[in-house]
Amino acid sequence: MKIAITGGGSAGHVVPALSVAAQLRQSGNELVFFGRSESIEHDYAEKAGIRFCPVPSAGLKRYGSWSNLRMPFTVLRGIGAAWQAMRRERPDAVMSKGGYVTVPVGIAAWLCRVPVVIHESDHSLGLANRILARMAARVCLSEPSRSKPPRWLARKTVVTGLPLRHDLADGNPDRLRQQLGIQPHAEVLLIFCGSSGSDRINAAVRSQLDELRNRFAVIHVCGKGKLDPSLDGLPGYQQVEYLHTDMTDALWLADLVIGRAGATTLAELEALGKRAVLIPLPASVSRGDQLVNAEAYAHRHRGRCRVIQDDEALTGGASLASASLQLAGAHASFSRPDPAVIHQAANRIADATLSVARPRRRRRR
Repeated sequence: MKIAITGGGSAGHVVPALSVAAQLRQSGNELVFFGRSESIEHDYAEKAGIRFCPVPSAGLKRYGSWSNLRMPFTVLRGIGAAWQAMRRERPDAVMSKGGYVTVPVGIAAWLCRVPVVIHESDHSLGLANRILARMAARVCLSEPSRSKPPRWLARKTVVTGLPLRHDLADGNPDRLRQQLGIQPHAEVLLIFCGSSGSDRINAAVRSQLDELRNRFAVIHVCGKGKLDPSLDGLPGYQQVEYLHTDMTDALWLADLVIGRAGATTLAELEALGKRAVLIPLPASVSRGDQLVNAEAYAHRHRGRCRVIQDDEALTGGASLASASLQLAGAHASFSRPDPAVIHQAANRIADATLSVARPRRRRRR
């Protein structure tokens, strides 16, 4: 069969989508990825060897922005482009992982009568998934809904779990330790805050580098265009724009992680038993799902997790350094994760997608 994959805007959407794609590919299915050109999903799909179809799209800003006025017209263009691509590619089903690019793709699939399966990572459906839920053949959830869903939604809902990066069980921390020149017994602090990084968190970390380097070997993933050349070569500090193929090795190597509280990030940290300082996205720039995620995660992992709000408390980085030092040397429970468990959710979503697929006759190219 031929399956279209869509999802984008952040690694939290793209990494799980590609985990499902890997399971679909293993069972012999042809894949095509729908997303924005020159985006994180374009980059990831290209590295995964999946053919890419560009679709214009734009999201609703949760703060005042003139771009919100252009957004409906961009979405309409995206629907048109996705409709043409659907007619050309003729996929048997679409697996949609979330992010605003999925809206025009999902609507175009519905117009072309291609079954759509959506997956939600968080405790409640995000805006894109709320729009697509009525059109979807299946709605996959990471965990059971906390409130009773309407009957029309309950009929098509299945709890699958959250798909983790497909290579999470294959980390090689010694490889990255040697590559970065980190001493064998140094305690490693890994900092990553979304695919585009965070200026506020970067500034807080850099303000406390002397304090942090006294205890940790610091790996700082700071986002594209956010390197500080004045810090190049600083002992005990490695800064990179982004980690792609090395991210699994970095997660295995880390003794402590500073990061956001996206559902995918937390699921990976939980699978590897990592200590964490969480800085959830504030409600002013999000729908508040990371605040809920962080609170629930900290409750489950008392003594191994601290939560710092992304507000004035973060300025200067003192609270960040203090939380990191409090967790330094805490008992580690790391163990090599079971590949069967790592791939379980992705397999379930792949099976759900194949179960609704409608095989189509292909046009000769």
